[in-house]
Amino acid sequence: MTWTKGSAVVISTDAQRSFISALAQKLSFDIYITSGTRTAEAQARAMFTKIELGDDLLAIYKDDTFAQSIIDVYPNAQAAADIIQSYAAAGGGSSHLRGMGFDVRTKDKTESQIAQMVAAVKEIGGSPLVEYTPPHLHVTIPASYAPKSGGSPSKAFLLVVPLLLGIWWSRS
Repeated sequence: MTWTKGSAVVISTDAQRSFISALAQKLSFDIYITSGTRTAEAQARAMFTKIELGDDLLAIYKDDTFAQSIIDVYPNAQAAADIIQSYAAAGGGSSHLRGMGFDVRTKDKTESQIAQMVAAVKEIGGSPLVEYTPPHLHVTIPASYAPKSGGSPSKAFLLVVPLLLGIWWSRS
């Protein structure tokens, strides 16, 4: 089927687009993406929303120290964003911050449809997490969808370097 997203939702990576499309193709119903790539500030707002709705960040996040630090600074959004930015710079934090995560609306889906989404995410290598506050399916995209670093030089590099060397050579 197909997927759509909210106008404010940022899908910033090929990994997100590719994985979301692969997921949609495996389903017999359309999906709506409610969140994609987030800034530290957007992540802080999302975490504060969970607090306000009564969710337990300690139960959601693997790193209790990180989760507790966000709880401790609530409702100071800038302090939370600073903590999140530092945590992400050290390699931690939500997959949303790295463009390797997204959320799918579930409030309009049956339990059977949610189960189908979970199974499809797992089948294509992702990690699903059904969340109820607010209701959505969080998906962490596997590293295999990330662009490969290194590898062969780009075509532009292969064209420009000889040109620059030729200019340098002719001036010598």
